[in-house]
Amino acid sequence: MNLEDYIKDLSPELQEKARACGSTDELLALVKENKIPLPDEALTAIAGGQDGGTVNCGKLHCPQCSCTKIAYQYEDRGNYYQYFYTCTGCGYEWSERWPKYPAPGIN
Repeated sequence: MNLEDYIKDLSPELQEKARACGSTDELLALVKENKIPLPDEALTAIAGGQDGGTVNCGKLHCPQCSCTKIAYQYEDRGNYYQYFYTCTGCGYEWSERWPKYPAPGIN
């Protein structure tokens, strides 16, 4: 799946932001910030599997110290992904749950 196939149904503003991302980490942060549901193949293509990485694009920040360099990993838990974040600045850890697909009745 290439980027254009994935972003074609997004708003023009989000398409522009996605094209401006300089790395897969930046693109993943954009997806997270805008709560865009990810199909399995898009997550694999964008995030490169379950290895995680480090986000440093200013969009995702530590809730404790506001640092923007965040290490992450995730686990596939069926109908959602569980993300685990660690701030490389202060060491604060937190997690979030992301749905894979939109909930029924939500567009």
